[in-house]
Amino acid sequence: MKKPFLSKKLSWIFIILLVYIDAVLDIIAGKGMGNPMWIPFVEKFGSYIVLILAIPVLALFYFFIRILTKIVVRIDKLPYAEEILTTTLVVVYLLFDIWLVSTGFLGFSLIRNFRYTIPFLIIGGLIYALWAEHKVKNN
Repeated sequence: MKKPFLSKKLSWIFIILLVYIDAVLDIIAGKGMGNPMWIPFVEKFGSYIVLILAIPVLALFYFFIRILTKIVVRIDKLPYAEEILTTTLVVVYLLFDIWLVSTGFLGFSLIRNFRYTIPFLIIGGLIYALWAEHKVKNN
């Protein structure tokens, strides 16, 4: 059976692409539509600043994954913990970008406020992570 996760390298490629897709969507929309924290920066420096702000976001993701990996390895003794965590981040960010496109550009209006998507993103990430952990531990 194939591994139920992406390699670290491929996961980070997808994460970088998804973060920059989010930034480009913000530029197209003309405001920091995905994150209200960007609005003051966008108002002061223009919408293209989100391309630069993507760099600290990626750095935070990197350090977050590194810290979580150490915790998971120590507590759960899970092999491939970093790969599962990075793939989980890919899944969650992909779900978020799909929501962003569907609400911001396609007019889907079931969930308009991104804060209401947080439980769905957490559930989606948990479902994938628990499934991957189960597959890794049973092989």
